[in-house]
Amino acid sequence: MERLMTAKQVSELIEVKPSTVYQWVHLGLIPYVKLGKCVRFKKAELFRWIDKNFRKERISFRSAEKTLGKYPSAKQKDFFSLE
Repeated sequence: MERLMTAKQVSELIEVKPSTVYQWVHLGLIPYVKLGKCVRFKKAELFRWIDKNFRKERISFRSAEKTLGKYPSAKQKDFFSLE
């Protein structure tokens, strides 16, 4: 049987604050096991959850151009021809 992880261990693994992990538990966003008053996590389930929630960022050229148009750098102005 695999060892269960604490919220602190999970937070270190996925690089978020422990309070964020507890908030996700409260909202039912992350898979967990409740043992009495303790909350524990299965590593395999966490990785499955991460894979399921992985998103590739998609952004349209027009959206990028609009966003960068507000505060463009000199290089961005040259690239997007924003003047």
